[in-house]
Amino acid sequence: LSSFPMISLQCVRQQMQCLRRRGYRAWIQACFEQNVIKPAKEMSQRQVVVSASVGFWGGVFPVPPCTMPATLFCVFVYSAGVPKVQRFSVPMTALAVVINELSLPVDLVMMPCFMTLGQRAYQCLSGNTLPSCSVALEDLQDRPAETLHAFSTAFGLGIMVWALATPVVLGKIRVVGAVAGKLLQPTLRKL
Repeated sequence: LSSFPMISLQCVRQQMQCLRRRGYRAWIQACFEQNVIKPAKEMSQRQVVVSASVGFWGGVFPVPPCTMPATLFCVFVYSAGVPKVQRFSVPMTALAVVINELSLPVDLVMMPCFMTLGQRAYQCLSGNTLPSCSVALEDLQDRPAETLHAFSTAFGLGIMVWALATPVVLGKIRVVGAVAGKLLQPTLRKL
């Protein structure tokens, strides 16, 4: 343990020397190539399909500013339920995060759907009704803080529906990943 700080300090020192020699832009490009691009090119088709699927599911979390923690939650839950060789690696997580960010338009479209499903579940369980989502969406543009406070139950119920569906969706992603790996292997051999 006493040599650990020396190794990391030596590594930092080497990177700083490389930064001075190459320049900032070239150093960033080389690090990005070595740590992101090269490992991503080495990912299997199954890993790409699973990463993109998990990133997309995390990206449709009902509260658009909070999709990153939801995606990381999905990564950890998925990794906990599969054998070690199928767990998320750093490149897989990076791809999931990128897909998460790119799925914002779909997230904005899906948000009222999750809220409506949550309201229906609330109505079935309690017998009470909540105001419609269209009212919330109209008021959200004019009075965001007041609307979020008034419709917090609907947002919470939307989050609950997403959270309850997550284990099922992650199980389906595992199946899709296994099928994609088997279906795409003959294609890769031909190349």
